[in-house]
Amino acid sequence: MRELQFTGFLNPKERKSYNWAGKTILIAEDTDCSFLYLKTVLRNTAATILWASNGQEAINLVREHKDIDVILMDINMPGISGFEATVAIHSIRPNIPVIAQTAYVHDNEVDLCFASGCIDYIPKPIDRTVLLEKLGVFLGAGVVVKNTV
Repeated sequence: MRELQFTGFLNPKERKSYNWAGKTILIAEDTDCSFLYLKTVLRNTAATILWASNGQEAINLVREHKDIDVILMDINMPGISGFEATVAIHSIRPNIPVIAQTAYVHDNEVDLCFASGCIDYIPKPIDRTVLLEKLGVFLGAGVVVKNTV
């Protein structure tokens, strides 16, 4: 099994601030509450967020928006799965980083994520810190700030 690309946790009295102004993140997620959670986590990053509620929408958005920097791809979606969507997206933009998000983290499922072209994966439920750290690999690392509380 491949290793996760993760850098570690901060001291509880510290947090990271991310400035991804000018960056675009496509979230391919079929459930409203999961999308809203991800959007909430990303709200202070200044990134532009696009939402695809199924695999075909994700493919269409990649065709329409050449400025997408990274994709968070839910694997279990109706119609075209996240695996199939990732393969199709890479036929359009071969180098776009796709991070799978999945509740199914068995070895077989993780291997399928990588085989379809995903560069990494995040297990569900998604941890805020893990999400930001993984996106930071592609969009720019955050700056550590001290909590004032």
